[in-house]
Amino acid sequence: MSLQTVLAEIQKVKPFAEEDTNSGPMETLNARRGRKTQSIERLKQLKREYKQELMQNTVFIIATGSGRDDFAKTATEDFGLFSADPETFYRDLATRVPEVLYVGKEGVSNIFDVLGRHLEDKMMELDVNAYNQLLFKAGYAKTLKDVSEFTQLIKTAVNSQIGAEIAGIQAIDSLVDQAIEKNHADKITPVVLSTGDEEFALAMLNDLNRLTTRVFLSVTGKSSKTLKGVDGALLLKDATKESVESALKLMKQSLKK
Repeated sequence: MSLQTVLAEIQKVKPFAEEDTNSGPMETLNARRGRKTQSIERLKQLKREYKQELMQNTVFIIATGSGRDDFAKTATEDFGLFSADPETFYRDLATRVPEVLYVGKEGVSNIFDVLGRHLEDKMMELDVNAYNQLLFKAGYAKTLKDVSEFTQLIKTAVNSQIGAEIAGIQAIDSLVDQAIEKNHADKITPVVLSTGDEEFALAMLNDLNRLTTRVFLSVTGKSSKTLKGVDGALLLKDATKESVESALKLMKQSLKK
């Protein structure tokens, strides 16, 4: 089904899934409860289908440079693009593991067994059925001071062994309700992923191509020569409405080729 078709079905089912079953005659209470239960399950399935359709038409824009957040703000507020934090997956996974298991400990090899179980739960939530298992490597051995260092370790391990495209999968999953609320059924779904981590930006630029070939890098303001030298990178001096509009037009023209 198309995005528009799925959205139309969602709009039909959603009122019944959110129905107040206590409002109405007692004689039909059980019928209302049954209808709500069925509608809730149907809505879950429709949201999965909607997410799959979003995956098919997403355009990822990796925003980097000192003005990356201004670019994301202008793109979303003035031009209606979606945006998501690409660090969400790693932070969420890190917070599922109790800090007492790794903070101040010498080495973290044992923690990967615990991490693997939480990773399985996380992947099931994202409807990812096949992925590489995380393996401990000697380079990961270090004493961790806090959750931020653990999060960075997870990001390094996940991106090298599973792939940084997981950030894109998480982004689409997190935008489903927002897109439905906005009645989004356009042919393309532009999503801005803003990061100040240069290595991460390059990893996403490479790995997101496993999800879609429509991946762009925007570099706004000050940045490294490496990022500015990326073939096809969109270079913006600042994130004014005019400059962001110009960059988005270039992206659209590229998509038509």
